[in-house]
Amino acid sequence: MSFEQRIKKLQAYLELKKIDCIVTSNPSNIFYFTGIYNLEGYLCISKKDLKFFTGGIYYQYAVDRQNSLNIPDFSVEQINKNFYVFLKSFKKPSIISSEVSAGKWKQLCQKATRQINLIDNFIARMRMVKEKEEIEKIKKAEKIAWSVLRHVRNLIKPGVSELDIAAEILYQIRKQGGDKEAFQVIVASGINSSYPHHQPTARKFKDKDIVLIDMGVCREGYNSDITDTTIIGKIEKEVKDVLLAIADVHKYVEERIEKGETSCKKLHDTGVKVLKKNGLEKFFTHGLGHGVGIDVHEMPQLSPVSRDKLEKGVVFTIEPGVYLPGKWGIRIEKMKYYCGDT
Repeated sequence: MSFEQRIKKLQAYLELKKIDCIVTSNPSNIFYFTGIYNLEGYLCISKKDLKFFTGGIYYQYAVDRQNSLNIPDFSVEQINKNFYVFLKSFKKPSIISSEVSAGKWKQLCQKATRQINLIDNFIARMRMVKEKEEIEKIKKAEKIAWSVLRHVRNLIKPGVSELDIAAEILYQIRKQGGDKEAFQVIVASGINSSYPHHQPTARKFKDKDIVLIDMGVCREGYNSDITDTTIIGKIEKEVKDVLLAIADVHKYVEERIEKGETSCKKLHDTGVKVLKKNGLEKFFTHGLGHGVGIDVHEMPQLSPVSRDKLEKGVVFTIEPGVYLPGKWGIRIEKMKYYCGDT
């Protein structure tokens, strides 16, 4: 699907909901519809055209990119007063509620002398289902991530620090063709592995340590997200039992997907049931997984409160984890590409 097709799909939604114009300031949404990456401003999509309002250091770059993309009815404007004049030309402009604070929304209404409606994030649902080209880019980002991970596994030994491994990961991501890390790399060892979002420290690895690495690669605007756990030296029985339980979560969740289960809540619940059989459910403190794409965390959400369902073209993770307070934690995260033909 081209940018033009994505825009037409959104314009059809505007027609259905009788919305004159939708405004988004999310850089990921701006990239999705225009190919202009990591810029600040307001993208306004009406039933007739597409305008991106920006300024300062971003303006000329956006103009140059706009000229090279050749998207019909797309223009870049200086934000100044033009943005508010543009909004005044619509009876019912709308902005995505999750992108704007109450104060900012009030300010926009005052400057535009219009009531700007708040709407649900329909764009997030559009982006949940990936096109073939998007999936290819995500797979490339995942391939680099696994290559980097295989490289640093060989460096994990007593005396090496979390920061040493984190630095090597950042270097290898770029060396192997990634544009940047998808998020701040997690390297957690020993007791630090019991903290799901630990930041790497100077702590040096010891014999029998658990070393948890959570990392991803961003390439061409699309991300990957994987997690691996390595044990230094002999694996103790308690650790082995948890590793086997987490492997069972992957096995049984994947089997349910193969049998046609699409409810993200039910898939999460399946993971919890597997851990419960092993007396570990209370140590699983987050959702089973999440969508991945332009953002590392996208729809669908595999969680106990999710209403999302898997659809053909969805890319998501399964990441069961067990975190024993004061001891250690283990998490294994794999990416999945849902074909919807089971």
